[in-house]
Amino acid sequence: MFSIVTPLLPVILPVMLCAGLGIVWARTNQPFDQEFVRRLVMWVGAPALIVGTFATVDVSLEQLRISAQATLLLLFLSLLIAAVICLVFRFPARDFLVPLVFGNYGNMGLPLCLFAFGEPGLAIGLGIFVVTTLAHFSIGVAILNGPGAIGAVTRSPIVYAGVFAGLMVICAWQLPKAAINTLDILGGVTVPLMLITLGVSLSSLRPGGVAKALLLACLRLAVGLGAGLLTVHLLDLQGLMRKVILLQSATPAAVFNYLLALQYRRQPDAVAGMVLWSTLLSFFTIPLLLYFIGL
Repeated sequence: MFSIVTPLLPVILPVMLCAGLGIVWARTNQPFDQEFVRRLVMWVGAPALIVGTFATVDVSLEQLRISAQATLLLLFLSLLIAAVICLVFRFPARDFLVPLVFGNYGNMGLPLCLFAFGEPGLAIGLGIFVVTTLAHFSIGVAILNGPGAIGAVTRSPIVYAGVFAGLMVICAWQLPKAAINTLDILGGVTVPLMLITLGVSLSSLRPGGVAKALLLACLRLAVGLGAGLLTVHLLDLQGLMRKVILLQSATPAAVFNYLLALQYRRQPDAVAGMVLWSTLLSFFTIPLLLYFIGL
């Protein structure tokens, strides 16, 4: 048993400890401005991490293309499976379609990719993160509140950072050492802040009915992993790309799903329970997945 668990500890334990720090921070009533931290990560840290990682890691244009193609297929399959689930369980699609589809590709997915597969895995994970963020705040918000909200995507620095990183790969641009060092410092705050924010957010969630929340949580994990398995099979993905796609697909419901449900009044209590329980369950399911994909 210990021979199975021991190799996974360097991957899972840092995520649990950093998120746990956020929970302790919130429970001891320490000040934490979530909106400020969110803006710092979304406007400075994450864009710097994206550009800095692609500037230093050897990522080919073909890898970027496959990553984007796989992510779009993953989201499409997740949407189909989630739509069927909403029909079968008679869940309102506008309330639960988005949280069933969009996993925690940022706060949890990126640290897992980094700790499990190093910077090459992080680079692929960042590509997935950019595409899913774009989709979440365009298609996802449109499902929740109509097409008028799609324009918000054009104001996201993450999108522009992703475009610039793609141009760097296509044009083989080399950034000056001073720029890389600056991006390394700024991007370095992203992963710890994401995990601490995840813990703070989880500590403030108040789940509604436990039975429904657990069902939704299990369904989210099933939707993600099911779509991930179909994606790697249909595209015949192998190696690191296969592992990262499966790992990202298995992440729990994103905390942003709760914030959007709260903003647009889409059963926020039920979504909060879904986020909380799927995150707790993922600390058991993700180690199993890492073991079976061969960490």
